Amino acid sequence: MPAKTPSATSLRVVTRAKVNLSLEVIRRRRDGFHEIETIFQSIDLADEIRFEVTTNGKIAITCSDPEIPTDESNLCHRAVVAMRQFAGESLGARIHIQKNVPAGSGLGGGSANAAGILRAVERSKGLDVTARQLEAVAAGLGSDVPFMLYGGTMLGRGRGEKLTKLKPLKSVYFTIVKPPISISTAWAYGNFKFALTKHRRRLNLRTVNAVLARFTGVTVSFRNALEDVVCPAHPVVSGVLDELLSTRPCFASMTGSGSALFAIYDSEAKAVETAERFSVREFYSSVASPAKRAIDIFEV
Repeated sequence: MPAKTPSATSLRVVTRAKVNLSLEVIRRRRDGFHEIETIFQSIDLADEIRFEVTTNGKIAITCSDPEIPTDESNLCHRAVVAMRQFAGESLGARIHIQKNVPAGSGLGGGSANAAGILRAVERSKGLDVTARQLEAVAAGLGSDVPFMLYGGTMLGRGRGEKLTKLKPLKSVYFTIVKPPISISTAWAYGNFKFALTKHRRRLNLRTVNAVLARFTGVTVSFRNALEDVVCPAHPVVSGVLDELLSTRPCFASMTGSGSALFAIYDSEAKAVETAERFSVREFYSSVASPAKRAIDIFEV
């Protein structure tokens, strides 16, 4: 099929974070990964990327956060390389990442950045890539990256890459809190003990959709099974979760493998008040709302 007409080569890419409203670890797979069921929810906490496609094969990355690597290990670099199968070996890029989503938090900032680069290359080069092809490339970069191509509210199965669209979460407010530690996803899954988990239930789509439609009017039974690993090993995470729960939110949990946690409120004022309680103690904290998309791209 012929390629689409290329768009402008200089783009502003907004890539939004996610939380896991629920995360169940089902079993360990033969490939070393874990089978999970998770409910992904995009939030409007976002990084911004300035992206310019080049044809000299060089990839140059800068970042506002000096702790973020800008070499071949950066997921954005890997995303450009992965798209050469469609765009040719001369594909290069100049990329600047304005980081607002804290790294090492379980909020999926790096995964969202990578998905944004896949979309930016597709648009800049006018590539005729199918959704399935792009999802396969995304899955090769990370388990959360396929979801980040779309965003919204989705059920993730397999490693998280098998996606089912869910009813949008009703209008609520998130308080996001990250203690001053980062947690390795590989460590969290590697130390997960199935004996600790008394119920590894399969999520029922009808029930999940009913809960999402009336989130604050029903008893929420979601949970993050990785809290069983992270909280005992990192008391600061457990302490933040207990403090969030003490504010009587609609729901509170850790996202991903941590270390960030979130609480959900009906009231924006309550969400802001809770965030301020942590910010004065120099914890990262912010207030966010549900988002319908993970990525927006604008010509500049």
